[in-house]
Amino acid sequence: MLLVYFLAGLLLFGSTTSKQFYDPNSCASNKFSPGSRYICNNSLASCPTFIVYRARPGFETVLEISRLFGVEQHKVLHANNLTSPSQILEKDQEVVIPIHCSCSGSFFQSNVSYLIPKDATFTKISCEVFEGLVKFHTLVEDLSNANNLKVGSKLPVPLTCACPDFSNNRDGILYLVTYPFVEKDDIVVVAERFGISPSDIWVENNVDDPDTTVFPNTTILVPLRAEPSINSSIKNPTSEKHSFDPMTPSVLTGGKMSRKNLYAIGTGVGIFFILLGLSGLVFYYKTSYKLRENKCDSLSTRSSTTSCLSPDLVAEMSKYSLISYSFNELRQAAGGFSEDTKLGSSVYKGRLGGTDVIIKRMGFGDARRTISIYSKINHINIINLEGVCYGESDFSSTYLVFEFARNGCLRDCLRNPANVLPWHRRTQIAFDVATGLHYIHHCTVPSYIHMNITSRSILITEDWRAKIANLGMGTVINSGKERGDVMITSEGWIAPEYLENGSASDKVDVFAFGVVLLELLSAKEARDGTFVKKLEFLTAGGSAASGCFEELGGFMDPSLKDYPVSEALCMAILAKACLEDDPLPRPSTNDILKILARMVITSYHYCNNLSL
Repeated sequence: MLLVYFLAGLLLFGSTTSKQFYDPNSCASNKFSPGSRYICNNSLASCPTFIVYRARPGFETVLEISRLFGVEQHKVLHANNLTSPSQILEKDQEVVIPIHCSCSGSFFQSNVSYLIPKDATFTKISCEVFEGLVKFHTLVEDLSNANNLKVGSKLPVPLTCACPDFSNNRDGILYLVTYPFVEKDDIVVVAERFGISPSDIWVENNVDDPDTTVFPNTTILVPLRAEPSINSSIKNPTSEKHSFDPMTPSVLTGGKMSRKNLYAIGTGVGIFFILLGLSGLVFYYKTSYKLRENKCDSLSTRSSTTSCLSPDLVAEMSKYSLISYSFNELRQAAGGFSEDTKLGSSVYKGRLGGTDVIIKRMGFGDARRTISIYSKINHINIINLEGVCYGESDFSSTYLVFEFARNGCLRDCLRNPANVLPWHRRTQIAFDVATGLHYIHHCTVPSYIHMNITSRSILITEDWRAKIANLGMGTVINSGKERGDVMITSEGWIAPEYLENGSASDKVDVFAFGVVLLELLSAKEARDGTFVKKLEFLTAGGSAASGCFEELGGFMDPSLKDYPVSEALCMAILAKACLEDDPLPRPSTNDILKILARMVITSYHYCNNLSL
């Protein structure tokens, strides 16, 4: 059996991809490596594309930035939805610059000229003025005298850029945006700002491991299916846990510091932090005592006699802006809540402002709970709550308005013989769901457990990306305790520890995710524990590799004709691990993401090879 695992891993991890490479070396480095410049083999000879630049002293307006890159002002204004070229931009505000990228020799570049000022150096021009959009060695490699910068002369600057290749075109990718990474940048946050999945960035930059460190003063490519629009309201995480390591490959420009000075500095810093820690302890005990005395008084100030809504709901609404609809608006949008627009129990399809939406009727308590949870989350793989219509009292119905996923739920997609989900979409859907679960398990405060992950609570968008729905109905707060306060449990297959003793942890979601993986493999709906027994061939001792693959073929969706057997086996092994009776050995969502990220890359590569 170990031979089977080895073969599966070898086949999965041995595949290659033709995407551009990420270069971890700083812009100031004189070391050339794959990814230092983007190659133009098997790609278009030239293309219109974009780069991202951050406003900085000396380049604080569209007027100044346009001159730096030799781009017409009106194009930059249009790309960033701005009106005035002289408006002072916020420091580090991201500005989208439209450029023309062309192949020069073996590499893509966009040529601009820079007027050399006083005290300029190649490092300053590369890493400060152009913010890493050109490497130091690229800047000097074509110059006859790299040590001489004549003030007032024009320096040719080949900016880093890339054009989509044929596989990008098949996937609908129109632009590869060059994005300069800075300290505290995060791939997940960058992806959210551009409205794409982190896996798209990993695939495009040949990053196999999602835990790979992406360094400041380097660049990545952001693949987009439309012109870039950056959501600047999404900020980088302040927690060190969710940001990339800000280590930078350093270039020494001065003399060495003596060991004596290092000891002196280290001693001083140590004493400072000791004193700071003691002061913090004193402050903690004083404030905690005052908080205990004033706890009841502070709670009483939350009441209001002038509002007919729950004060807790008003508090949540102050943090989360929802569109408020009248009942008549929703009734008209849903065709009078007729059977023609009914999608399920108390769920209707409607149309508001020219956009399709989902309208869900629920009790006031459930609505308050759902709004409370959605007020703390914002993720591309979780269905978005857009509006609300409140009942007249706590006993009347409330209506919540959610975004509409055009391809319905995953269960409907899997049982549609007229449009069989190809393998690369199944792996992408699995990755999207795992990303959403990882977000609610580890990236929200407090963290949540969904408790209702099934193929019916996973919705598929028009571009075949997955979004988790029904967050709030069966969700529990993951407070670290063994038992959670569950209001509504799933109708699907429940983890055994919850059925036996009510123990609720994030491993309950992992168990349910394992069931979803089985459905992605077989297209059959899992209704009881007998479903997993068909995977016993994975743990049967003495099974030959050929027999294992035959058993897997009998388990797979018969409508799925082309798929890599090694990847299917790996997904089946992952599903089996998620379905362990004991929650302890089940993988975490972090472990699951590492495995599925690799599978997404290789599955797209497999799909591209089939298309050739």
